[in-house]
Amino acid sequence: MKNNLKKENHHIELSEPGPMLPPVPAIILGVKGDEKTKDDLTCVWTFVLEGTPPQVGISVGKKSAISGHYQVALDLINKHGEFTLNVPDASWVEAFDIIDMCASERDDKFARAGLTRVQSKKINAPGIAKAPIILECRVISSHDLLPKRTVFFAEVLRTIVHPGVTDDEGRLIPESKPFFGMLAGCGEFWTFKEKVGHIGQTKGIEHIRY
Repeated sequence: MKNNLKKENHHIELSEPGPMLPPVPAIILGVKGDEKTKDDLTCVWTFVLEGTPPQVGISVGKKSAISGHYQVALDLINKHGEFTLNVPDASWVEAFDIIDMCASERDDKFARAGLTRVQSKKINAPGIAKAPIILECRVISSHDLLPKRTVFFAEVLRTIVHPGVTDDEGRLIPESKPFFGMLAGCGEFWTFKEKVGHIGQTKGIEHIRY
């Protein structure tokens, strides 16, 4: 380890740079299948673009980082232009990992992970019944990101949640479920531990959600 690290200005330089920005959302994407492929589930890098209007972004690899084989979701998103984003909680973290490990396979991933479909209303893409939060999304634009990914920007047409996940005004209650994120840098899943502040706290602002 000592050979791979260099001290500089009270920091340690790693031998290889990486997108170490913990935590990042642990999200499962659902997309409609076609004549050759069943409805697909896969894990994608996800980020918020805008709160009003509600817009999100996803980054989808051309090949599975695990198997090196072509990831089937990319073609289906390009074909249909819509998808769901399903927020998991720690009660089904193993199902999440099962899906993450089979991104290039064409079988029924709902059955493989023991999950149940939910029919969307605004789009034609499956959601996951166990997901405390589901976003129904339609692609606005896409951009090739060399060497091996495609980034999609999308509008959120509909958001549904399990009872108790938000208050009466639709504000998320973080402790309602054991939500978790992935720590980019070690690949581990961690749940939220405690509240340490909120957006706008230095200005006495408390209403900001996104």
